Amino acid sequence: MASFPEDSEIDVSKLIKLWVAEGFLKPYDQSKCSLEDVGEHYLEDLVNRSLLSVRKKGPYGKLESVGIHDMLREICITKAEEEGFLHQFSSKTNSGIESMEINPHRRLKIHSTRNFQEWSILYSRVRSILLFSEGYDVRSIYVCSRSIAVLDAPHVLWSKFELLVSTSVHLRYLAFALDLSSSHTFPFSSISKHPNLETLVVRVTHGLGRGRERERYRGPLQVPYEILKMPRLRHLIWDASFHLSNPLDDKGLIVHESDIQTMETVRNFRFDEEIIKILVNLKKLQVEYHIMKNRDTWDDFNFDELFRLRNLEDLEMSMLYYLDPSMVWKHAFPTGLKRLYLRCVPFPWENMDMIGSLPNLQVLEMIDMRVAKVSEWTTAEDQFLQLKYFRCTLDFLIMWEMEKEHFPCLESLILVGAEWINEIPSGIGEIDTLQYLELMYCKKSLVDSARRIEKEQRENGNSAFQLRVIVQII
Repeated sequence: MASFPEDSEIDVSKLIKLWVAEGFLKPYDQSKCSLEDVGEHYLEDLVNRSLLSVRKKGPYGKLESVGIHDMLREICITKAEEEGFLHQFSSKTNSGIESMEINPHRRLKIHSTRNFQEWSILYSRVRSILLFSEGYDVRSIYVCSRSIAVLDAPHVLWSKFELLVSTSVHLRYLAFALDLSSSHTFPFSSISKHPNLETLVVRVTHGLGRGRERERYRGPLQVPYEILKMPRLRHLIWDASFHLSNPLDDKGLIVHESDIQTMETVRNFRFDEEIIKILVNLKKLQVEYHIMKNRDTWDDFNFDELFRLRNLEDLEMSMLYYLDPSMVWKHAFPTGLKRLYLRCVPFPWENMDMIGSLPNLQVLEMIDMRVAKVSEWTTAEDQFLQLKYFRCTLDFLIMWEMEKEHFPCLESLILVGAEWINEIPSGIGEIDTLQYLELMYCKKSLVDSARRIEKEQRENGNSAFQLRVIVQII
């Protein structure tokens, strides 16, 4: 943790993936918990002992980022140097060239403070390299080590790696940048040669260089589905969408179960039966669909098979471009979902029982719902039993009727641009677990009803309740 810059927010998901790649985490005896679950337990323990501070929590209390006190960080840096665990370089005081004779450390943290810095690591014992650049682009990095397991270099273009990655058979964690303005191909042939690769993080750029016009690349990068055959790949993460090739194009397809747990962000993903059989361990999926009116239909993506992803816990789905108003979502979701995020999905209010019946759902976000008609929504008992966080735009909803028993665990309600409905149901104000109510770009009558709920919560002794109004519309 000392390798992260001073006063930075340390991303919990990234930190745990690094721990896994380093082999620091061991599974509990006779436990089905994943290594990521073990890492979350250790982080919570460090927070409970006040060794780490919480910077950000997710909608249902899950740690998203943490911080470390400056004094404790200095102690960690000192101990890491003393024990030969970690050594830090900075371009403020270093030329960017290190030789094997002067440094025996196996883990390096590089802090690049100049644009287009070049780094050469010339000793063969190095196992892990973490590169931080303060927003600068690193021109190249040369690594003379076949033992490297972690290479976190999100500001280094793939073509600028002066590294024979195909020979680094121990590589488990790889993060790099890919310039789509100069390369329209994914370096799969090189990456697929890493039998131990667990985490692959790709930062997509559209042109680099000072004074150079950034080019626009109009299509997603094509990634062969064979990437799912990599024996230990668990996390495939992109900060822009990619297109996964269809396995049906391969007549010699051999279906096998993949260890992959995370895929984000896939464009126009098809839920084919063969893919479902491969992704049996998938927990988090982020997809976006570029659907054109009069060209695409739901059948093109085989959404009827979505519910077969039995282990899926986190689903983000976005629809872009022109949707046909007659295309209404009627497909079932996996019952194991804990978080569901829908954006621009034409989900009708009369079908909300489909979501409300999900037994494990804790977080629900529905933004810019492309419904075609004005509707009313009446909730029922025995639904939304675990829901803690609800964020919605309430598109085309003019009436919402509910009782407090219908959302027994609700803690946070966030309404964004809810221009159709006139007031929040009074039953919301009677929910004992409610802690937070936020209205953003909502009209006065909705804000007035929120004020009444705030008063009711205060009168009922809920001193922790918070109401936040962001831009009231007259």
